Amino acid sequence: MNAPQSPVRFPFSPRHAMKFGTPVPDMGTGPIPAESVTSAEYFEREREQVFKQAWLQVGRVEEIPNPGDYFTRELHVFKSNIVVVRGKDGVVRAFHNMCTHRGMALATEPCGNTRGFTCEFHGWGFGLDGSLQAVPAIESFPDFDKGKLGLKALACDTWNGFIFVHWNRQPAQSLADFMGQLAKDMDGFPFDKCQHIAHYTARVKANWKLCIDAFQEAYHATYLHRHAIPGAGDLELALPTSVRFYGPHRSVSCWLKTDIQPTPAEAIAYKHGSFGFVKADQGDSRGLNPSGDESWWFDINVFFPNFFCDLGRGWYFTYNFWPVSENDTIWNMNIYQVQADTAGDRLAQEFTRIVLRDTVYEDMSTMEYSQKAFDSGVITEQTIGDTEIAMRHQYWVADEWVNGRRP
Repeated sequence: MNAPQSPVRFPFSPRHAMKFGTPVPDMGTGPIPAESVTSAEYFEREREQVFKQAWLQVGRVEEIPNPGDYFTRELHVFKSNIVVVRGKDGVVRAFHNMCTHRGMALATEPCGNTRGFTCEFHGWGFGLDGSLQAVPAIESFPDFDKGKLGLKALACDTWNGFIFVHWNRQPAQSLADFMGQLAKDMDGFPFDKCQHIAHYTARVKANWKLCIDAFQEAYHATYLHRHAIPGAGDLELALPTSVRFYGPHRSVSCWLKTDIQPTPAEAIAYKHGSFGFVKADQGDSRGLNPSGDESWWFDINVFFPNFFCDLGRGWYFTYNFWPVSENDTIWNMNIYQVQADTAGDRLAQEFTRIVLRDTVYEDMSTMEYSQKAFDSGVITEQTIGDTEIAMRHQYWVADEWVNGRRP
């Protein structure tokens, strides 16, 4: 699709068109070569030119509310394990989880609370701010300077409770500048009023971009999710109501089909509950529907390279896609819904948790088959339609970064 100037209409979508809330970059209209999802050499360039040059979301502040609270993350794309910790001063910091003596991991549990980090190998001790504070037999180290051997830090910052890190300790771009207008569009959403209701994870033998593909277009939903989501069999759902592009990031608003009949389980769940994934007519609208669409359902917000934050009224969920290699990805999903005040709200939370679980597992079922096809060399390219414009943008941006041409 080459920079359309007006809303796009198709015969299969008589009730709505796809409009553009921002200028559309010229991304071409041709097929997407399979090399970017099969080549080990291309993936190594992504490691250096994409993942080590972008801010990456790794957690939320609720995970470490108190001084000394920490969690670790295995970031294969960095070939490193990191520890994120709240200091005595309340500041959230991130470090490579390795002793500067001989590389032993300092935090060996996935999360916890500590007064400091002590290496279990030789007893070197580090403060919550990363400073080296204790070295047994320090006299045996000639010309020793503790000030130069603190933990190796990553840049760390937060936005609306989300914790981000950057490989470079002093990145060229601040987190706020990196997130740009997309984050501003989402400001005001009540993230702090939402309760974590589910976490799902899977390791998929597929390229990270192939894994992302299924979650930023609705074309597949009309067939793959025709049983999991009420009304999904209507082809008109394939067309977004609006799309926005913000440099490397993108946002897609999904159309709400208003004439569907709820399943018996859905009807019971939402009879007394205020919010839910397929209950889009109530709740605070701040941070939502930036293009002012009619028959709006929810926004798919994608922060390049690998973080999704999808927002609806009274709920949101996130995806992270962590590459391990050119054909191996760890996928994480976290679901949040407005705090339950009644038993009806709790039932609605449970329905959201289950319907999203069933839906995303259907998505996951497709990815390894696609990867095998591209790895075989029989299928050498992907043919992308206009309903999949966000997918085209993902591949275009990744290729621009890999080749040093950041949009």
